[in-house]
Amino acid sequence: MIKKNIFFVAMALLGLAGCQTHSTDKDSFIMITKSLGTKQCSEVNAEGQLQQLKAELEQANIKVLAAEIGRDQMMHITLCGAADGKMAIFKVKHNTLNAVEKMGYQLKRADE
Repeated sequence: MIKKNIFFVAMALLGLAGCQTHSTDKDSFIMITKSLGTKQCSEVNAEGQLQQLKAELEQANIKVLAAEIGRDQMMHITLCGAADGKMAIFKVKHNTLNAVEKMGYQLKRADE
């Protein structure tokens, strides 16, 4: 009886594992990034740059579900005029990947 129960539990778990596939349908989402191009000691507002990039995506009929400022996780020399590593991060639908890549965006890496 116990062996029979273990068998059914194992089969149920294997059946569920088969359902765990990576979805690339039109309703799945991706995170994309693009450098804000901001510099150290600059008066350029990173939030303003983020909103400008978001507006450009929306003008291209790409719905932005979330937007935030992140960092590229690289070391940058501390020097006025040098890059500060700030980047725009957007959540968009997976089916827009080709369009956003043509606009200069990249898929967000797991370590960013």
